[in-house]
Amino acid sequence: MRFKIPVYCSSCDTETRIRTSRKMTSGYYVIHRECKNKACGARFKTEETFSDFTDEDHLKRFELDGLEPSHCALIIIDQQDANALRSFRFKRNNPKAELYMLKVLHAWREHSLPIIHVRHISRDSESHFSPGCPGSNFQPDFEPLPNEHIIDKSIPDAFLNTEIESWLRKRGIEQLVICGATSDGSIEGTVRTAGNLGFTVWVPDDACYTFTKYGYDGSHIPAEYAHIIAMTNIHHGQSTVVDTSMILLALKNILRKSKKNKKHH
Repeated sequence: MRFKIPVYCSSCDTETRIRTSRKMTSGYYVIHRECKNKACGARFKTEETFSDFTDEDHLKRFELDGLEPSHCALIIIDQQDANALRSFRFKRNNPKAELYMLKVLHAWREHSLPIIHVRHISRDSESHFSPGCPGSNFQPDFEPLPNEHIIDKSIPDAFLNTEIESWLRKRGIEQLVICGATSDGSIEGTVRTAGNLGFTVWVPDDACYTFTKYGYDGSHIPAEYAHIIAMTNIHHGQSTVVDTSMILLALKNILRKSKKNKKHH
């Protein structure tokens, strides 16, 4: 895995793309880039170095080598019909977020690990999330199984005024994988509290999404920018932001080691 760090044009500050890449020596590349802004069209050469890491190195870097499956709950937030309908009306980022959420959900189900589905129930009778409104229903692909826990909330923070903390503590769960919607709403609000309460939290950013919005000053904020800022906020202190592949790799490696250890005993 190579982490992609965006490189911006020095002329117009737009993100650039790679035109050609030539490996000079191990870990050292000469990269020819061009600006994505067609009106600018700047082209330039950069020299970049990369360090080769093993899968184990990556997992350790993000503390995923310490994931304890039986003590790690998956929390999926607000996967309801109202958000699905909203996706048709407003621009959003991560169009494949639901696919990645389902990958994690299926992995947790396959190994009978703890799962919580958080459902937003609005106090506003005009909201599509209000009680009895079809929009408050879970999306079909995310319908909880009988052995999976459901938490209802009325504000972005799934910990405030709900039983979620006591439910986790009673079961000795100290680690969380949190995904869903929206990145800068319920995800950020819930993760901040979870981290402050002492839970170890991982957030797969490709399994989260948000929508475009307008800033306090009336400026237009693209969904991807809002998402990046939210992930940056929670990565510094309350959680570790990773991607779905790393979560699944960590789970696979740890369960494989556990199985091997049992055979030797």
